[in-house]
Amino acid sequence: MNWFRSIALPLALAGILATPAAAIELPDLGDASRSALSENQEDRIGREIMRQIRESSDYLDDAVVADYLANLGDRLVAASTAPGRHFEFFPVRDATINAFALPGGYIGVHTGLISAARNESELAGVLSHEIAHVTQQHIARMVDNQRNASVISLAALAVAILAARSNSQVAEAALAGSAALSLQNQLDFTRENEREADRVGLRILDQAGFALEGMASFFERLQAQGRLYENNAPAYMRTHPLTFERIADMQNRVGEQPYRQHTDSVDFKLVRARVQAAQGEARDAVTLFEARVREQEDAAAWYGLLQASLRAGDLPRARRALGKLGKDAVGSPLPAMATVELALAEGRAEEAIRQARAGLAKYPGYRPLAYLYARALLRAKRVVEALDFLDERRRDWPSDPQFQLLLAEAYGAAGQNAKAHLAQAEAYALSDRVAAAIEQLRLAQRAGNADFYTLSIIDARLRALREIESKEAAEMARKGK
Repeated sequence: MNWFRSIALPLALAGILATPAAAIELPDLGDASRSALSENQEDRIGREIMRQIRESSDYLDDAVVADYLANLGDRLVAASTAPGRHFEFFPVRDATINAFALPGGYIGVHTGLISAARNESELAGVLSHEIAHVTQQHIARMVDNQRNASVISLAALAVAILAARSNSQVAEAALAGSAALSLQNQLDFTRENEREADRVGLRILDQAGFALEGMASFFERLQAQGRLYENNAPAYMRTHPLTFERIADMQNRVGEQPYRQHTDSVDFKLVRARVQAAQGEARDAVTLFEARVREQEDAAAWYGLLQASLRAGDLPRARRALGKLGKDAVGSPLPAMATVELALAEGRAEEAIRQARAGLAKYPGYRPLAYLYARALLRAKRVVEALDFLDERRRDWPSDPQFQLLLAEAYGAAGQNAKAHLAQAEAYALSDRVAAAIEQLRLAQRAGNADFYTLSIIDARLRALREIESKEAAEMARKGK
């Protein structure tokens, strides 16, 4: 994956290869008698990994795709044995067919996997498999086994886990030392882990109401690709090795259950088209979807053409495609979202506001549309309305950094620089970027236009974040002894 170039390689070389094995130890992750890490300990490691991923260029900041994955993932988690556990599903801009589970319930999904899924049950099957790796504590045990391994810090352990999950050439280069290679081998899931994740994943898929054949057919297709292209097997086969025994076991289990047909959701079809429209060159994407609408004029083909046309700056073609979405897209908020996207692209901010309001009246809980409404208000320089709306929605979704980023932009447009820096600091803090948040709070203190109440909030947040930073520094120093 491309983000290893900026993350894994320098950290791995500095944190793993250059440090004598005898001087390296894992962070204090708890009682050595435990069979696995606690959820809180896993979460610490997972948050560190996610901080690195979010700062990389391959983290896909597309609210529509992220919202779809979150809803699909939540449906599957609700059918698992740990329905109350924290999970976060996020898209990664990578054309390879892959997905990966990280400590803390973070599950990354490559855009290549979304694009390649023939139906929603196939995608749900892969996510169910990854959820099972978490609920069965495979990751916790995998990391717990490394208490005496050659890893100097939490950051280095995070890099090692990422490298093991990616199996990219860059990761292999980063893990070229003997101790690092040993660690990578130990971080790979065992065959028994994979078989158990298959079994539990199938049960999750069944309980969530999807077609069991989706999981088996997808893995069969990957296995066939691996045989055809032995030296360039699908990434999912490299990170989750498929064997004939695994495939046969899945087929047998599926055959024992009554056949169930699952109708793909409209959102799945549209999101898959959105992902495909974002791949490759914009003009090539337009050509691809022009061919599709000639073959079959369904909502997904027209929506893909709309998104590809927006990328290419061909607004008349995008408007024509929008008008063709029709009744096949009924029930999805994406057409309403596309109407606002097109109006903004055409420079018609007031029309975008009107369309966004109509969309939110119908889909009040759809966050991507809420973001877009705030951007339309800011584009129209209706800053006070934007601030009121964002402040209200921030209360609904207090852990969402995107609302804080939009608030920072709105406060900046209003000339309230101290509050702008405060909102930016909160966005950084929600993304575990404590040092960046502290710097923003310092800037807020020096902005000079804050009232007493705002200054009190800034000072209190600065004290709290400095305490967190101090504790983390002390813990790292203690482990480095």
